[in-house]
Amino acid sequence: MRTLLAYRELIRNLVVKDLKLKYRDSVLGFLWSLANPLLLILVYSFVFSHILKTTIVNFSYFLLIGILPWNFFAQSMMMSTGSILENGGLIRKVAVPMEVFPVATVLFNLAQFGFALIVFVPMTVLFFQVPMSLVTLWFFPLLILHMLFTLGLSFVISTATVFYRDVRHFIEIALLLLFWLTPIIYDVKNIPESLQSAIYLNPQSFFILSYQDILYRQAVPDFSRFTILVLLTAFSLLIGYKVHRSYKARFAEEV
Repeated sequence: MRTLLAYRELIRNLVVKDLKLKYRDSVLGFLWSLANPLLLILVYSFVFSHILKTTIVNFSYFLLIGILPWNFFAQSMMMSTGSILENGGLIRKVAVPMEVFPVATVLFNLAQFGFALIVFVPMTVLFFQVPMSLVTLWFFPLLILHMLFTLGLSFVISTATVFYRDVRHFIEIALLLLFWLTPIIYDVKNIPESLQSAIYLNPQSFFILSYQDILYRQAVPDFSRFTILVLLTAFSLLIGYKVHRSYKARFAEEV
């Protein structure tokens, strides 16, 4: 933490640089980051409302709650595969702590998530007519846990990709599988109990279910589930940073 605080300006500059590059010469700017979740919501809403006939009330809002945090996680994982490799030139020329690159990647995607919330929160109140309550405040500690959990995995993935370039392709396939094992487009209560165990083996399910509790059901997250989230986050950070620290001395010669 002391190292990250000492290099906070570098982290901020890396995040700002990526944001500027992403939206450079773009007329709509950050609104393009909303295109993917909006398209997914429209497609899934049409399919499950008119073809497969879901029983979930206010299904579009239900989708919105799951897709936005999922996109934050998935994009962080994909970008983590190149967070160290793509900064090889800087790593070879300047002595900087390697931790700043995975951290900047996760914060960049957190900023993207924030931009989406700026647009979709008013939509929630005006279009979906979902009132905000004090329970909504639980969203912020949940988001912090989600960010830290994602950061822990980012440390592992960015480190592994330095030595094994195939990790990028593996992550693409793994994210596709995890999406369908996460209760984003279906209610976990509506699937057979024999299959629910597979859903709960996926850590992202606990995060998405907690988002749904807070924002969709307007309920305080279950204490046992929130405890699991804290333990998952601590485990992810501990293992992720340990792996990163064990191998970071070899990054300069590998990139």
